[in-house]
Amino acid sequence: MTHDPISAADGFVLAMLAVMALSFGTVALAIGCGLRNAARRNADVDNLLEEVAAEEQQETRKPVGARDKVRLEPWERDGDWWKK
Repeated sequence: MTHDPISAADGFVLAMLAVMALSFGTVALAIGCGLRNAARRNADVDNLLEEVAAEEQQETRKPVGARDKVRLEPWERDGDWWKK
């Protein structure tokens, strides 16, 4: 009765398959957790973030006709200097 022992190459292949299976499992678990957390996301938080962003845009946006007189440096020209 002779038994063929597992060769070193076979052991290496089995170890690599186990490592690859664990790696793919870890990636699949991370993706699954991310999708689950995205599905449970609170809609009120999203609405609040959108409201804050809209307020910030409104504060930075100026009406077209309203121009504040800003002090220009001596080397700067007014934006509509060519109209004069």
